[in-house]
Amino acid sequence: MPHSAPLSHLRFWSLLFAAFSLAWGVLARQWSETWWWLALLDQVPALPLLLLPLLLAFLAARRRKGGWVIWNLGVALAFAVFQAGAVLPRAERLPDGAPLTLLTLNTGFASASPTTLAALVARERADLVTLQEGLDRAGKAQPYEAALRRAFPGWTVLRRDELLILTRLPLLGSRTITFPQTPHSVLLARVRAAGQEVTVVNVHLPSLGLRPDAADLAVGRVLSDRTMHRLVARRELPEVLARLPEAGGEPLLLAGDLGAPPRGELHRDLSVLGLRDAFPQAGHWFGLTHHARAPYARTDYVWLRGAQAEDVQALPDLLSDHRALVVRLRLPPAVEGAAQP
Repeated sequence: MPHSAPLSHLRFWSLLFAAFSLAWGVLARQWSETWWWLALLDQVPALPLLLLPLLLAFLAARRRKGGWVIWNLGVALAFAVFQAGAVLPRAERLPDGAPLTLLTLNTGFASASPTTLAALVARERADLVTLQEGLDRAGKAQPYEAALRRAFPGWTVLRRDELLILTRLPLLGSRTITFPQTPHSVLLARVRAAGQEVTVVNVHLPSLGLRPDAADLAVGRVLSDRTMHRLVARRELPEVLARLPEAGGEPLLLAGDLGAPPRGELHRDLSVLGLRDAFPQAGHWFGLTHHARAPYARTDYVWLRGAQAEDVQALPDLLSDHRALVVRLRLPPAVEGAAQP
């Protein structure tokens, strides 16, 4: 039979992709920050792989195999949602509460123009801004910080190394928390918004790039060693957040570049702390933030606790190698006397 071999190939690849997707999804959600090889696999952009089941569905349609068309379209939909992080459009009741807008951006080693950023923040009417990589490639942060202060008159600008928080809301306090085993840290600010205290945490976790950096070369780390070394920071973030004194009843906003896809062990651990990824709450489709000119991954996030996302968008403006993520959210009604300085 001339068509039996091609049909058997179609069945084989259709079943293989479905099995691979299921295994990848289950393993990544349990051990993506534990097994170094799985962590590297999880860095593969899922969105381009979505073309494979769509191609298989097309080939099945050409052969008039309706069952395999439905199979591959179903696999494509499941893969888009559970691996690529797609959020399907839906109608939901808008949350009640006081509005607040937060914008987060990886500035790409201070390549985002402060004046252009200020115009974008004004257009989006943001109340809070969290920036990562706010230093140049020579490691200098002061020039960029000074330019931001000029571009944002009347705002409070906080900086710790590459991390910056800008707020037009009253500042109640700030501090930096360094991770126990790695040099990474979070920059924390407490602000008053809608009569209550809100805690903002800015973070930038390392990506799992294949190329070794200077520190890796200095100690001779091979691929497996340097991947595990960088995964330590991912495991430390939930531990640091769990020990925050601010981790009480007031709203907590975690924003920044996590360098991780929208699934996996890190997301599970953050969810255990009561945090919720804002994009699945109020975003649509994929919310891709990197690379800015041809986005293929969502690595920038805002996680919320004690607040509800109303709208989440990855903005198309080209400021750096990342796209800015803007989150419009609602705070719960203030408890009388809860936001005293």
